[in-house]
Amino acid sequence: MTRIISGEFRGRRIKVPESGTRPTADRVREAIFSSLVSLDAIEDLNVLDLYAGSGALGIEAISRGAKAALFVDSNKSACQTITSNLKDLEISANVSEVKVETLLKTPPAYKFNAPFHLIFLDPPYEYSLEDISKVLDLGLKNSWFSSDAILVVETSKAIKEFVWPDGFESLRDKSYGDTTVWYGQVCKK
Repeated sequence: MTRIISGEFRGRRIKVPESGTRPTADRVREAIFSSLVSLDAIEDLNVLDLYAGSGALGIEAISRGAKAALFVDSNKSACQTITSNLKDLEISANVSEVKVETLLKTPPAYKFNAPFHLIFLDPPYEYSLEDISKVLDLGLKNSWFSSDAILVVETSKAIKEFVWPDGFESLRDKSYGDTTVWYGQVCKK
């Protein structure tokens, strides 16, 4: 189990899938949200949690005032865990059991509250920069991301330099143990 750090659900425990995911450590999640608070990037926003695992990032955002969230993971156990966590906390949100790349290939359906203003991207550590760039390109091209969206990408510390694809700009990055968190934003037009 992991816990919600702050906001309405502070201190509440949520389940994590038994296998197939790598939950973001509490201290990393706490640091991510401290950075997002400094960017004024949480309250009243629509959140997209890609490769959601337990849903901890999206649930933390809702706990801190995000308006709505969509949780996406291709792992059936992860989606069942997210659904259970949302039910336990009495949160109404969409959970989509589909490959992230498949979902982002087409424009979002109306029910998903798109475009999204805050996007969490926590793919398996074996994903390459090319794989991550493809996901970012699809999300931008197909109007999943708002024109001022903030993106939080979590990778292995083995990735020394994250090159944001065209249409995005780097904001900052920070390493924690074997994890690096990269913050970016859709370029303002």
